[in-house]
Amino acid sequence: MTSLLTTRTAHRGIPGWARRVTTFLTRQAHPETGAYSSVPGGMVTLYGTAYGLLARHYLGEQVAVTPGLRRFLTGCQDAGSGYFVGPELRDWAPPSDSAHDREHLLLHLACAVLPVMQEFGIAVPHALRFAHRFCDPAYLAAWLAQRDMKDAWLEGNNLLFVGQLLVYLRDVEGHRGANQALAQWFAWLDDTVDTTTGLWGTRDGVCSPFAAMCGGYHQLLIYYHEDRPLQSPERLVDTVLRLQHPDGGFSPSGGGGACEDVDAIDILVNAYKRFDYRRADIRATLRRATTAILALQNPDGGFPYKRDTVQHHMGIPATRAAANVSTLFATWFRVHTLALLAEVLTDDSRLRLPFRFNRFLSMGWHRPWHHEEHLVDLPARARELRPAVRFRARIMKHWIRRLTAS
Repeated sequence: MTSLLTTRTAHRGIPGWARRVTTFLTRQAHPETGAYSSVPGGMVTLYGTAYGLLARHYLGEQVAVTPGLRRFLTGCQDAGSGYFVGPELRDWAPPSDSAHDREHLLLHLACAVLPVMQEFGIAVPHALRFAHRFCDPAYLAAWLAQRDMKDAWLEGNNLLFVGQLLVYLRDVEGHRGANQALAQWFAWLDDTVDTTTGLWGTRDGVCSPFAAMCGGYHQLLIYYHEDRPLQSPERLVDTVLRLQHPDGGFSPSGGGGACEDVDAIDILVNAYKRFDYRRADIRATLRRATTAILALQNPDGGFPYKRDTVQHHMGIPATRAAANVSTLFATWFRVHTLALLAEVLTDDSRLRLPFRFNRFLSMGWHRPWHHEEHLVDLPARARELRPAVRFRARIMKHWIRRLTAS
């Protein structure tokens, strides 16, 4: 693998954090197959391989897929169903009462692997037969009716899986019913969105704005990809801006959160690029988030999910890590989040990298724009002062409340 970060551009002001990430990612790759482990010293996983390859792609590297790596990826697909089953799931199944049941994990993994196959030109060996059922109008209607928005975060993932798979079936497999099914999927979402928040699940207090934001990020990706108009985009921005924690992240308990932060930041970056609404507030919010995220990087170059919390990816044993340990999942999401931040904060030297996004719909997909047409100048920076002062006042109130309570 040839790294643009470590060869051509290493002496052109590439930030040190990015070079350290590359070092961390390289160390997680198996020397023979090129597949990646999810955690340092762990077994090779399909999840880790997908996240490792995409993170290096985001950083601008020219990543060569070796024959061994190609065999590993294609060999994980089941010929009968079309599901992808990595080593981490072959001999393990979640408990019967797990929210992330076997089907959820298989759908999630398929949607993580497909953009890797597409981005790196690896033919998917078998049709996604498991996804064809979603093209049946009756089946899809029944499936949508079963969504329980009390857990909007979980359901946001489920909705993304189906939306992403329908786009794949339409664009790659040419499935006759996929386009109609996607229209049905959008119609259900348009009918159930809460126009007071721009999100799903907050209507009548079914779930909190935070859970709705963490869920809504997922289905909104399909809206952006298909250029579908959003309902209440201004209220969406208002809702997400209010959720930033005083430490700059978006986890209500503080300490950051790889999912929570990208959920909020992706919404804000896409809103910034599509609507002329509260842009100074968005930039000020994103600046605080940039500093908070970079402060989470470990000396080995990777990122933990958040500080001081034992980690795992949906309970899968091969992804478990102690608190503060760098993981592939967290590092992939952090690199993607920093690439999103660079789309707006064009004046931040910490974000000057040849970032790329995956071109095919999934978490990690994003439609870039021409930075030179949207440079942040001094007048724009000056307009950030007022929201920055308001946020400092929020921080003061936060600490006063904590001191009073103690």
